[in-house]
Amino acid sequence: MPSDCLVVGATRILRPAVLELVARGHRVACVARTAEDLRLLHREAAGGVIQVAVDYRCHDLLQTRLAEAGAPFAAGICYAPQADNESLTVLRTAVSGPVVELLTSGSAAGSPDAPFDFATLPPPPEPPWRRLLLGWTAVGDWHSPAAISAAALSALDTGDDAVLGTVRPWGERPIAP
Repeated sequence: MPSDCLVVGATRILRPAVLELVARGHRVACVARTAEDLRLLHREAAGGVIQVAVDYRCHDLLQTRLAEAGAPFAAGICYAPQADNESLTVLRTAVSGPVVELLTSGSAAGSPDAPFDFATLPPPPEPPWRRLLLGWTAVGDWHSPAAISAAALSALDTGDDAVLGTVRPWGERPIAP
């Protein structure tokens, strides 16, 4: 049975995930700062998205807009690299089920010579919160939105933390765009 999902970062890095969720029959509440980008995504998804034009760092407005969009949602995928604890709290309360949070490769920088282990990161907010750590490809490039979206959907489906690509050796990390 289709359910509503929340996707933060919907118009760029997670655009392919939004389109796949819509293809699976879900209604997707898409959070992005730019209303025009959301309108284009809405058209591309043949109306399967709920447009939520808001900056996730504006806590009160985010909470209001998510409530207007129908929160709580059954599941979520969240790319919010500049989110503070208050933003994450608003997002957590807006989703009743599993959430996959995308972490940038910088999250793995702590001990660049040691093998990466999720135990070295602060624990996720609460189950069923999952983490997808975005690494880089074997040839030293960043992953495409399609690859990131596929990995995020896989983490949502399996319920496991995951690393996309590699985060070691740290010295081979590509230059950030």
